Amino acid sequence: MIVDLRCLEENRGRESADEVVAFTDAFGVDREIDCHIDLSYERSGGAYFFHGQMTGELETQCHLCLDKVTCQVTGDFDAVVRRGSHRGGGATDEDGPEDIITLSLNEHEVSFEQHIVENLIVNVPMQILCTEDCRGLCPQCGINRNRESCKCVAAADSRWDALRKLKNE
Repeated sequence: MIVDLRCLEENRGRESADEVVAFTDAFGVDREIDCHIDLSYERSGGAYFFHGQMTGELETQCHLCLDKVTCQVTGDFDAVVRRGSHRGGGATDEDGPEDIITLSLNEHEVSFEQHIVENLIVNVPMQILCTEDCRGLCPQCGINRNRESCKCVAAADSRWDALRKLKNE
């Protein structure tokens, strides 16, 4: 989302947009998510204070049974945009936090893409399940245990053999 500061006529207001945001998830998979972004702003003392809220739906697979699942992703961020003649390119201030964006005097557009992508990565759950009680796939035959059952016997863990032997004696 790119905001042109010249278009913000009032000292306070809201902007919103629907965007497709591309990011790489925690497992290194490239993903795209349709997001709705609400951005409220307030201008004070020559700086703009932005608060963004984003919501989106990620279509992926259940991590246990591989069925298709849609996961709600929400997040929010804050950023301060200020003017200065010593920095350009909409870069973050090297001496300060990443949520302070310093624009040169001749720049008017600020991009919130980095803030949006970071919030997506942080707010996508590490494990996405189709249901809380998902039984997953059988490790022997591979059937989906949520739909049918199998006759496979779980392989015994050989590390427990010594205890089983003591129990049988």
